[in-house]
Amino acid sequence: MSKKIFEIFEKKLEKLKQENLYRSINDMESRNMMEITIDGKKYINFSSNDYLGLSQHPVVKEAAKTAVELFGAGASASRLLSGGTILHKKLEELLCEFKGTESSIVLNSGYTANTSLIPALADEEDIIFSDELNHASIIDGVRLSKAKKIIYKHADMNDLCKKIKETSCNGKKIIITDTVFSMDGDIAPLQELYEICKSEEAILYIDDAHGTGVLGQGHGAWKHFNLPQDKLVIQMGTLSKAIGSFGAFVCGANIFIQWFINSARGLIFSTALPASVIASAYASVKIIMEDKTIIKKLWQNIEKVMEAIKNLELKTTNTQTPIIPILFNNVEEATKASKIFNDLGIYAPAIRPPTVKMPRIRITISAGHTDRDIEILVEAFNLLCQQLRPV
Repeated sequence: MSKKIFEIFEKKLEKLKQENLYRSINDMESRNMMEITIDGKKYINFSSNDYLGLSQHPVVKEAAKTAVELFGAGASASRLLSGGTILHKKLEELLCEFKGTESSIVLNSGYTANTSLIPALADEEDIIFSDELNHASIIDGVRLSKAKKIIYKHADMNDLCKKIKETSCNGKKIIITDTVFSMDGDIAPLQELYEICKSEEAILYIDDAHGTGVLGQGHGAWKHFNLPQDKLVIQMGTLSKAIGSFGAFVCGANIFIQWFINSARGLIFSTALPASVIASAYASVKIIMEDKTIIKKLWQNIEKVMEAIKNLELKTTNTQTPIIPILFNNVEEATKASKIFNDLGIYAPAIRPPTVKMPRIRITISAGHTDRDIEILVEAFNLLCQQLRPV
């Protein structure tokens, strides 16, 4: 019987290989800022979400070392038992200041946050309106909830309004969106979303994973649009991207945070984040709040790359962020492009279906990239055009 079971998965894996959709893991041997080593070869990493390069910042690393000395390597228990430290509380207080909210709580990852908070927020009589391009963690969180799900066209406020007006609801209306869409780099129309939520008395739940540290002088997408604080707005974010550490957080009205503490399963039943992770996140957030030169460098790098893409007429999305996809007609082209980058010492794997509909190389820019790093990337763009674009 076991042989038949294994044969089932062997056939499934073989099918993925035939369709150029097979995935494998390439672990780093070393990392120094944006230079990484894989299988003995050095690359410039253009696939990282470390948008500000803070994971390598000496102050951030030192904070983690100090916390290990004080509290050890692991938390050893859930936050509601004995896994939390005074550092967790300090970080949550800083995140409230950072996001301008009443309260916050730290969770173990962005995926854990969305798959825990959304089911805790929504009941059987509620309706969730979700953008069609929302992250997989939001999709799974909505699926795990008991609420009715309605998908609206990507960033299409007319479609959202139409669907809200046509749908009767006995409970809460909840609108959920990424602020920055992780595969396209565009920004959700938060101003319009906020106005719809006010008129419909709906909760607005935003996933600011890729906006925090990047938009709004680092404070995120809500600040980017200069929107007022509102108790019916819930801001989720991660500590693992621009903040350069690990984990996630949710900020909002105190009553929401208290409810999450008492009902979010991913918080209740997970071992707390280690103190070293919390300490590094705290140090990073302080840097973002106090040193705007890093964010300025990030946007200078983005502008250089976007100018090259425009000049070469490479196909991309309506990106407005460090996420810059190069789009291709099929998987074969995307795979060839990834090899061209690879041969030039640029690490930028192809992103293929089912993750995205249209194959792409998802270039991500960091403040940690040097001027020479950007020059090499532009050289790779030129070679890409010569080898893949018909004359």
